[in-house]
Amino acid sequence: MASMGQWEHGGGHLRSPRQAWSPRWPEAGATCTFEPPDRRLARRLAIPDPARPSHASDVVVSAATPPSPGAPVTPPRIGLAISGGGFRATCFGLGCLRALHDQDLLQHVSVISGVSGGSLLTALYAYGPIGFGAFDALVVEQLRRGLQLEVAARAVHPRAVGKAVLHAVRATLVHRSGEPILRGATRTDALRDTLAARVFADRLLHEPSHPSLATVITAADLRTGNAVRFGSLRSSCSAYGTIEDPITVAEAVAASAAFPVFFPAVERTYTFQSRPSEARERHTVLLTDGGVYDNLGLSVLEPGRSGEHTAHKYDVDYIVACDSGRGRPHLSAGHFATWRLRRAFEISHRRVQDAARGRLHEAATDGRLKGFVHAYLGMPDSRLPMPVTDLIPADQVRHYPTDFRAMDPWVLEAISLRGEQLTRALLAHYCPSL
Repeated sequence: MASMGQWEHGGGHLRSPRQAWSPRWPEAGATCTFEPPDRRLARRLAIPDPARPSHASDVVVSAATPPSPGAPVTPPRIGLAISGGGFRATCFGLGCLRALHDQDLLQHVSVISGVSGGSLLTALYAYGPIGFGAFDALVVEQLRRGLQLEVAARAVHPRAVGKAVLHAVRATLVHRSGEPILRGATRTDALRDTLAARVFADRLLHEPSHPSLATVITAADLRTGNAVRFGSLRSSCSAYGTIEDPITVAEAVAASAAFPVFFPAVERTYTFQSRPSEARERHTVLLTDGGVYDNLGLSVLEPGRSGEHTAHKYDVDYIVACDSGRGRPHLSAGHFATWRLRRAFEISHRRVQDAARGRLHEAATDGRLKGFVHAYLGMPDSRLPMPVTDLIPADQVRHYPTDFRAMDPWVLEAISLRGEQLTRALLAHYCPSL
């Protein structure tokens, strides 16, 4: 979905007057160079083409209402959600942040919610360099380098392998009543250690670079089925209460990005306090990819959340969702269990996300939100409410894999540019008062 209120997918694509974008592979021996920042910014701007008709009538929306003349100007409170999706999500979200920064809106983001690959971008922004240029360069560096090779090298180190095997055997053979025996060392530690060595060191969650910014990094607890939300203001699990232990940024991101097919759960025992009047209790959580619970990262930002039932309640006027989903899959047919299971997961996963978008659309319609923008990487170009000059076509970027391998510079530029183009154009269309 790239708009409020419409996330059905149709065929066809808008084409700019110029030739559609396609990756230009460098010749043998050639080197990749980048344009100066000022020239690249000018080329990145997503501007509606006045020579072409608008398709806004095809989309039912609830746009933000411009303030009346003479009314006092109150700074907007923007909630930003960055979806899961490996480096595809990190890269697409970077483009969204570029658009917000270029329009001086990033300073009004009061809370940023990230999941999996989006949690990495959330942490790099919230706990990285204060200057946007330095942050941008840091993200591009991580995308160009990739994480997979270093994570694999750490995971297969003899000491790491021996420790992981020892803990696995102990967790399998030793039984006790109550809380389970922890598998305290796994391959996921290699992801955490890579993140710590490169960027975060032993930085704690309550130490963001932007003091006025609240952060939320979501993981899923396989024991309770609840979300565990790590944040700069508080960390909690609704089943147990608020976490009292200090938690590092690297551990929170690793837990949120621990895709269960490749990474074991992060097994930890934390001290929780349900209510101030109650005693603290120790509980074990088995943390896996936050996308299992909420791949869009939107639920924590929904208006109307009750402080009686959650420690994470944030009041925002606008929500900007950066969604790196690839859109509706192609029609296919299969006869065996693997295909059935995959399609069943895709259907249920998609319906959950559609429901989340629907709730926010209703909140914008009935006035609980002033505006909601959903920049969706996989949105068919023909469904956009306006034409965008030189838009990067969805079909040329939406199938990029959701892993953490090193990104080629032309792919990095294309995915991030589409994120920036969509965010800029949709903000102007749906939230003109911002």
